[in-house]
Amino acid sequence: MSKKSFLSGRDKELHEIAKQYEAAQAENKPIYLDADDLADLADWYAVHSKYDLATEVAEYGLKLHPDDTGLLVQQAYLCMDTQKKKKAWEIANQIHEDSSEVKILKANLLLTEGKIDDAEQLLDTIEDKEDLANIVEVAYMYIDMGHPDKALGWLSRGLEQYAEEEAFLAVTGDCYHAQGLHEKAAYFYNKLIDKNPYSASYWFGLARCYFDQQMFDKAIEACDYAIVADDEFADAYIMKGHSFFQLGNEEAALEAYQQAEDLDAVSPGFIHTFIGLNKVSKGEWEEGLRYLEEAIASKEEDDTLTLPSLYANAALCLHKMGKKRKAHQYCKKAYMLNPDEVDPHLVEGRIYMEEGEYEKGVKQWAQALECAPDADTWHEIGLCSMEIGQLSYAKLAFERVKEMEPDFDGINEKLTSLYMLLKDKENFIKYNQLCEQPFNLEELEKIQQMLEEEDQGDLAKVMKSIFESLK
Repeated sequence: MSKKSFLSGRDKELHEIAKQYEAAQAENKPIYLDADDLADLADWYAVHSKYDLATEVAEYGLKLHPDDTGLLVQQAYLCMDTQKKKKAWEIANQIHEDSSEVKILKANLLLTEGKIDDAEQLLDTIEDKEDLANIVEVAYMYIDMGHPDKALGWLSRGLEQYAEEEAFLAVTGDCYHAQGLHEKAAYFYNKLIDKNPYSASYWFGLARCYFDQQMFDKAIEACDYAIVADDEFADAYIMKGHSFFQLGNEEAALEAYQQAEDLDAVSPGFIHTFIGLNKVSKGEWEEGLRYLEEAIASKEEDDTLTLPSLYANAALCLHKMGKKRKAHQYCKKAYMLNPDEVDPHLVEGRIYMEEGEYEKGVKQWAQALECAPDADTWHEIGLCSMEIGQLSYAKLAFERVKEMEPDFDGINEKLTSLYMLLKDKENFIKYNQLCEQPFNLEELEKIQQMLEEEDQGDLAKVMKSIFESLK
């Protein structure tokens, strides 16, 4: 699924088409729409997280336009979004056409399997690599799959020809945002706003930049402009709620979430999930568990998309509260719902590690890697290992991330910190030099002083040796 920022005019058109489609369905009347509109409408619903409607539209479209390539491609993306990778491959392989959009779909599927080289070889066979639509689709593919650096390579193809095109500016802004380059992204969103100040999606893009820079007041202001442009732009209400929540104004946050719920963009379960996960990230285990269990109660029993992760995070809360038996029961519930979901394996691996059951912990992490053998999974294992003081496992995991994706966001900084703790001067210096903002001598001296004050003499001596080597 290319979670693309629909251009403002097309977004409004699709909103009207959605109203027509839903009205016809409510009255049980047939409605004719061409294949392109139906494919875009299915994509539009998916972008707004309305997967049931998206699937319904794709199926309806294929009844009107059997074997239409665009609709089959969209149906395959929907299967990917709902974790039905095998079905997505089946659909992709039944498409006889060998067009660019089919090749991009198959490249997407290869990326989900970690086959980056195979995906790139397939993309190299696209004939018109300079076509704007192809550039935008491939760029969004890489952004969605966590490779924004590779998206920039494709964007460079169109820089001279399409530099002022809205679609090109939008994907470039989204690409920089995905890289964490928020000021660069904001430049492009502001440029888009100058072209069209009444575009909710452009204001929302700017709001995301402010939010990620923890400029929550400005994020709220940008969301307000998005809402003025389109008072049914649900993502703006959600982002506004997140911003108020970060400012500690839970009442205003819940009001914004309620407005999003009124637009059918979120459910009470979403609100409880967001607050619960936020509490978990802060180590507020009892509060986190309360919200997560409310979220679990609001879900359908066969919800295999979100329930496994909810049960896994609730299990972590229970473990931290000393409720060992129930924690493992929650993990088992998660496995029963979806044995291929990564989170439960990562969480139970952590729980076993903290309980001293290292062999069982490693077994669960190995299972997580079978489900998703990618750098993200190794990175999560590394973070978890760092948190619980298992530095040897953290070293293995982070080095694997570096091997798989040398430019993985923040990996040099994590390896630098890790080797500092491991008292490995050579590797500390190696990775420190690769950091965007390496430790300087003054900072290292401060760290050494802090370690001496905390009576960590051996590590303090290592730090002294490190910064003497850097002089």
